[in-house]
Amino acid sequence: MNELNLAALRQKVDAAANPYKVVRRDAIEYVGRLEEGAQISAPYEGHGRNVYRVDGTELLVNDLVSRQLDEIISLTPKQAKVVKNASGETGVRDFRNYLATAGSMLKPVSVALIANPASRTVSGLVPIKEEPITSDAFFDFLELFLEKNKLFPTRYEMAWDIAAGLTLYLGSSEPDVRKIAPGEDFLVNSYYLKWHLGQIELGRYYERLICSNGQTEVVRHKEAHVTSVREEKIAGIMDIPRNGSLLTASFDRFRGKALEAMGVRASIAELKWMSEKLDSYLVDGRTSATLAPYDKEWQMYLTAGYDADPGQLGRLKASMSVWELYNAVTDYASNNPVWDTADNRRGMLQGEALKFLMRERDIKNYSDIFA
Repeated sequence: MNELNLAALRQKVDAAANPYKVVRRDAIEYVGRLEEGAQISAPYEGHGRNVYRVDGTELLVNDLVSRQLDEIISLTPKQAKVVKNASGETGVRDFRNYLATAGSMLKPVSVALIANPASRTVSGLVPIKEEPITSDAFFDFLELFLEKNKLFPTRYEMAWDIAAGLTLYLGSSEPDVRKIAPGEDFLVNSYYLKWHLGQIELGRYYERLICSNGQTEVVRHKEAHVTSVREEKIAGIMDIPRNGSLLTASFDRFRGKALEAMGVRASIAELKWMSEKLDSYLVDGRTSATLAPYDKEWQMYLTAGYDADPGQLGRLKASMSVWELYNAVTDYASNNPVWDTADNRRGMLQGEALKFLMRERDIKNYSDIFA
């Protein structure tokens, strides 16, 4: 593995960081929504149409952040629609602000509102449980974490907006390779750190050596997430990579599900799930149909006269094993030349694939057109 230049990455993250302000949710007052026909001068046009007031200043907020603000106060789109139909936009405004105030009395919530200077719009939101973890604080923590655990940075992934954070992959100077089956060797003691203003998350990165496929897994330990980098808060996460029994337990779970997947064919329902997941990551249709050929194989069953009830998809076998499907997706996520090497979709799709592998498999008395 090649070691990453941390000083250069630190500068890149600092350059990409947009300004932010930490406020309590009840201090964010909803004003209203600009109608589609309203005139908005550049550079506002095409960005936010939701108007909020913070500390006396009105801000345009994009739809994603507006939905996140509603989720914090448990306001669903359906509820908002009902209120609007009954009381108009004024009713929605008053109800939204009432929920924000009432909710904060029971459980105060703080968020970082992240601005996009180009559009002068609030384009990102990060919940803050204790205090914002700045990029400088993260990299200072990182230096201590690497030194203590004999790890080194190998690559990173970052979204177009630093509000989504940074994922940094770490290799070990003491590599631990373990076997699942003949020809199935994995490097098991690499890690990732995922940072944004609200928290740092530690996860494992398993690498299949035969093809360099990666798969990510959140460490199942309460101290694998920290929301402050104060010394007393980071002691637990600092020790996790040196905990051999925790690593063995995690890999044994992975190994058990991998062996199961090698001996079980995927169902058409599982192909469908994976096909839809690939679509959500904007994988092109032809590639998606090759990795998870749901439409083709479902049509084969229909042509053969099988019940068209979608509820039966979990009882129909696909042409490939769960392991073959899993490895096809992780190979694409790890090695495809279409995405930039720093595209955060890589790690996100690897994580989705591992969640898929760890699920309970569909029932075993399948119908099988491929027999």
